[in-house]
Amino acid sequence: MAPLTLNHSVGMGGTNHTEDIRAVQIALNQLLSPAHIAPLSVDGSLGSDPDKAKTVAAIRYFQAQVVKMQTPDGRVDVNGKTHRTINRELAALTRNEPAQSVRSDVPWMTIAMAEMGQTEVPGPEANARILAYFKAAGFWGTDDSGGENAWCGSFVAWVMRQSGFTPVAQAYRAKEWRHFGRQIAQPVYGAIGIKSRQGGGHVAFVAGTSADRKSLYMLGGNQRDSVNIARYSRDVWDSFVVPEGFDETRVDLPLYSQHATAAGSEA
Repeated sequence: MAPLTLNHSVGMGGTNHTEDIRAVQIALNQLLSPAHIAPLSVDGSLGSDPDKAKTVAAIRYFQAQVVKMQTPDGRVDVNGKTHRTINRELAALTRNEPAQSVRSDVPWMTIAMAEMGQTEVPGPEANARILAYFKAAGFWGTDDSGGENAWCGSFVAWVMRQSGFTPVAQAYRAKEWRHFGRQIAQPVYGAIGIKSRQGGGHVAFVAGTSADRKSLYMLGGNQRDSVNIARYSRDVWDSFVVPEGFDETRVDLPLYSQHATAAGSEA
């Protein structure tokens, strides 16, 4: 396949010329299968709000899953790391070699990864996105900070609703996620992990494992007051669940070697 040629940057804060956007859309459609992200319209546009554009979401997904960026910025810079990685993967397809796995059977992780960096607003004000998480979980709170407004369960509820799944009742309560879908014996990429903490529980998505398998990297909300990937001891997680009908045997537990936040406050 022809390499991606860009004259200007594309995505968040990019120059965003029509032909460059079209070129990125074509490349990502070649690399990302419909199983985990809907094919992009090759229209050369990011719409009126690039932050909500499907093309930017696809760039972030590619950056998180293939480039292994801790905080995907949603931009492809000319000859930058994302641009070079796209061309590496296109070259692998041209040679009929397997491109790096994007773990296409876990579509909700595309949505979760795109939320990286959402953060609480101190004081009585609130991040509107976190209030949307509350609404998805049926939580009545209007302040995203404070222990009484812990929002890890609400984040999971929002992600799963966006992916077409119905959350558990009282989804804002982390431990209620034990009753979602079906429990599995061992974690896999995208599984929902549930654990106890002082005063409550915590819930997050499995993003990977350490080489010695003693730690899990979990993508969750309200981890040090934001959406991020944090490292936890494997032993602290009580259970793992997946949606009904999900075949966990088709998904691996990848090694995670990028920077992650240390496990900390979840309240």
